Amino acid sequence: MTAVVVGASSGLGRALAVELARAGHPLLLVASDARDLSAIAADLQLRHDAQVATVAIDLASVANPGARLVDALAELPPASMLLLPVGMSRNDDDTTLGAAAIGQLLAINLHAPLAIAHALLPALLASRGAIVGFGSIAAVRGRGRNVVYAAAKRGLETFFESLRHRHLPGALHVQFYRLGFLRRDLTHGLKLPLPAAEPAAVAYKVVRNLPRGSFDRYEPRWWGLVALLVRHLPWPVFRRMKD
Repeated sequence: MTAVVVGASSGLGRALAVELARAGHPLLLVASDARDLSAIAADLQLRHDAQVATVAIDLASVANPGARLVDALAELPPASMLLLPVGMSRNDDDTTLGAAAIGQLLAINLHAPLAIAHALLPALLASRGAIVGFGSIAAVRGRGRNVVYAAAKRGLETFFESLRHRHLPGALHVQFYRLGFLRRDLTHGLKLPLPAAEPAAVAYKVVRNLPRGSFDRYEPRWWGLVALLVRHLPWPVFRRMKD
């Protein structure tokens, strides 16, 4: 059964593609750059003898990205897994963005995942499959940075909560991870307040957990304690936080 990975060209998305190919799943990989996708597909086919199809799509400019994926899946075994590690953030997301930049962040972080999930949901239900979303520790409490990004991730979290409410785990595994810092290009060289997780280690856990019903959790799990602390800080103390 086919696994669909949206945001597959780097970071966690690429690590998930590797882990799923190693497990023997046919893949539909989705990202914006066709050259990156071609290189990843060739590597997975060579190393894991994987069946890999790709869709290059700019999620910020397509109103109905799910339709493109449904068309591509016609050439593959039925979809049983949808993983959505797609996301975009900006350093200047501090309430000063213009409408176009706000729209781009909302399209990539919220609209596209929801539209794709709606389009693929009939196939996932028919296969009693799994849908996996990825939120962010940035959405725990609103701050003066990552403003639109955090709002979109909080909206995505609500959508996955609604999916868990509507579908029993026996019909659809709905899994949501609130991620802390990941080691990737955007964090390279930065002084982070807490350790960054390796994408490969997170991907291994995600793929291992696919058969394990519906849940939402922090990853790594200790981020749950950090989030609890942040959520209950008195407002004057919280406002002084800069990182």
